[in-house]
Amino acid sequence: MSEKTNNHLTFSIPSANSSDTPPLKIHLNQAPSADTDQGLAETNTGFVMWPSAVMLSHYLSKNPSIVLGDDNTPDGDVMELGAGCGLVGLTAATLLQNNDNSNNNNANNAPKNDHHDDENVDGNDGSNTNGSSQDKVIFTDYNPAVLENLQRNVDLNDFNVDHQVFGLDWFDQVQEEEKSTDDDDDLGDKEEEVEEVTNEEDVGEEEKNDDTWVDTDGKSHAQVRLILGADLLVCTNDANLVASTIDSALMDGGSAFILGADEYARFGVRDFPDACRSLGLKVTVQEDLLYDSNFFVAEDHMDELELGGYNQRASTMGHDFVMFTVSKPIAASS
Repeated sequence: MSEKTNNHLTFSIPSANSSDTPPLKIHLNQAPSADTDQGLAETNTGFVMWPSAVMLSHYLSKNPSIVLGDDNTPDGDVMELGAGCGLVGLTAATLLQNNDNSNNNNANNAPKNDHHDDENVDGNDGSNTNGSSQDKVIFTDYNPAVLENLQRNVDLNDFNVDHQVFGLDWFDQVQEEEKSTDDDDDLGDKEEEVEEVTNEEDVGEEEKNDDTWVDTDGKSHAQVRLILGADLLVCTNDANLVASTIDSALMDGGSAFILGADEYARFGVRDFPDACRSLGLKVTVQEDLLYDSNFFVAEDHMDELELGGYNQRASTMGHDFVMFTVSKPIAASS
């Protein structure tokens, strides 16, 4: 069950082994906004909860290996893209924290080896391992007020997993060769002027490396192993923007899980797979998720969907959910 007190929401998300493990408790605030009807204002999408975030959080809790990784998962961090209130990223951080606590308990209860007390067990030298608290969770969004609320929500939840909150603009992640050429004529008129300026003085902003993503301060960051996103595809151009951002921020061998309303409720959804494939990313699509018992049991958690802004009446009009699983192939060595 979920609870609501003013803007403070508490989500109770069932764990993978619900009979043996208590549910995850995630606390968050919705950001205040000057607009009365927040959910309908395009610039305010990050201020309020969305049902897709609830569904993706449940899916991660039910399939924790997505966050914790396995032997085939590259070392790296976890990013929530377009985090809004941060429910998905907070769920990932809590899963990492619980796994780390479990590993520590197992280590403390393991019999001691008197002959090797000072040695690392199984060759573990303390370097980063999948699913450990050394995995950083990175929360990203664009609106400064949303970022402030994100930080408050991170502080509201009790976990020790390393984390950071960054501004991230999807437009900044698009490689030059991918950008539209519609303005080529206008840019051509200014080409000589721009060349003279860049030859005369240093450019203060850090140039974007192909293997990094850039925050809104212009600073480059290392790619991550896992990207999570809920309800990112809203406008037509979001398909290309989100695909380019994933391509920039995701390391080779990494995966992204993007869940949102289907194409009957959102623009950009239909074009997203082709936008990813054009960049060399692999995509699988799962549709009609709302009443898929292998994914999410809506009847058991309708109250949480409604707290996330879900309108049950809309589902009878064709509104369902779709999830894209995006993977980035490991580049062949030269």
